[in-house]
Amino acid sequence: MSTEISIEPRAPRTNDVWGHPRALWMLLVVTTGFNFALYGFRAYLAPYIAQHFFAALGAAAAQRQADLVTSGFLALVYATPIVGGYVADKILGEVRAVAISFWLGTVGTLLMALPALRGFEIGMALYALAIGLNIPLTVLIGRNYADTDPRREGAYTLYYLAINLGAFVAPFLCADFVGQRFGYRWGFIASAAGMALAAVIFQARQRTLRPVVPGGGHLSGAKATVLVIGAIAVLTYPIALLLSQPQILSGAMYALMGLLVLYFIVSCIRRGDRVQTQKYAALLLLFVALVLYWTFSFQSVTSLNFFARNHVNAPFNYTVFQAANPLYILIFAPFLAMLWPWLGRRGKDPSTPRKFGIGLLFIALGYGLLFAAIHFGAEGGKVGWGALAGYYLLATLGELALMPIGYALVGLLAAPEESSLAMGGWFFGLALAYQLGGWVATLTTGVSAAAGTHVGIAAYAHVYAQMFVVGGVISLVFLVAAPWIGKLMHGAH
Repeated sequence: MSTEISIEPRAPRTNDVWGHPRALWMLLVVTTGFNFALYGFRAYLAPYIAQHFFAALGAAAAQRQADLVTSGFLALVYATPIVGGYVADKILGEVRAVAISFWLGTVGTLLMALPALRGFEIGMALYALAIGLNIPLTVLIGRNYADTDPRREGAYTLYYLAINLGAFVAPFLCADFVGQRFGYRWGFIASAAGMALAAVIFQARQRTLRPVVPGGGHLSGAKATVLVIGAIAVLTYPIALLLSQPQILSGAMYALMGLLVLYFIVSCIRRGDRVQTQKYAALLLLFVALVLYWTFSFQSVTSLNFFARNHVNAPFNYTVFQAANPLYILIFAPFLAMLWPWLGRRGKDPSTPRKFGIGLLFIALGYGLLFAAIHFGAEGGKVGWGALAGYYLLATLGELALMPIGYALVGLLAAPEESSLAMGGWFFGLALAYQLGGWVATLTTGVSAAAGTHVGIAAYAHVYAQMFVVGGVISLVFLVAAPWIGKLMHGAH
């Protein structure tokens, strides 16, 4: 969830463990715990909300409301780091910000286990605000290395694997083992245990980071801690109220993104720099592809989770499908990491716009596979589990094509004095994708079309067919227009 930032060399190559600084391994362990917590409850979040808080509305209305609440909450999780990064830089300092994030995130996850809707919403709000402070965790990975240290890229590969290790294990333990057997409220307790373990380890071992963390630029320890925790306490209830009104939250997200785009348009006009304006145009086009891809991908939390529960024949609990994406990443990421340099040495490495088109094409094909499975292979309103596993494989290959290059691209295309804001906007695109994804998910609860109203599995077929067509067409546009977009980038690759 965080962004990689270039840093000055600080750490000597002494006291290494397995070829990397000792502090890196501590950071990888807490990264695994952090993502264990998030993906532990995310695996069943939308169905849980529908069943426990909105069941009285009826199945379709409950699913629709759960899709909106879930997407709104996860959009906030991706949006708050924009402010959290500033707080970490100017007020808390990176290490203290991450420590507070772990502790408050643990409390927020525990509150989500409360049986009352308002208590659950307060837990979600506190969790979203706490996670905003966790953005320096990725920065701390890089601070152990000089910019030119060849081990740095390997460290971030290990970091990516740690994220997905936590995401892979969590659905089995929190959702399948604990949730299914003892009740999904206990799944939040299991998730909180992972976060608490990360908090304890980080608190105990944070001194290993002192040699590589810059000083200055923030307030004194106790004063800063009280100020930030107090601000979060004040903001938690209003944010909880906002989560209870997903339509208002959605409107606010779109308005903020509109203002951000307007800022860059005005900035380009005032700057009068044709080259920089064209770079921003390329960035905006790629931003559209990013948002579309993640709008499709984030269905895994909403509509695809309900689809797995209600319409897939599988010899295991539906939440296990939430482990498919991280499993595929753990398997295929090393091969993709070798593939691009191998193609590059032969002059065949696809350009960045073409990789975005490839990513969109793969996930569109995934929805085409689901539509075909429903249309031609559904029996009794259910399909075989292989179709959904195949979708996750295609979607993951699409993710691996476009995701690793996104954040580095912002630094290459944005004006130097606006790079942080541009990075925040790029990151905010994931939040926007969650909002759009929630709206798309609601269409699967009953879609009005020329032929009438689709219900049940037919509604999924109708929506997924449209996603296949839209995604396929836009991916082809990017593949064809890649040379033109490349020219707008002025040498950035």
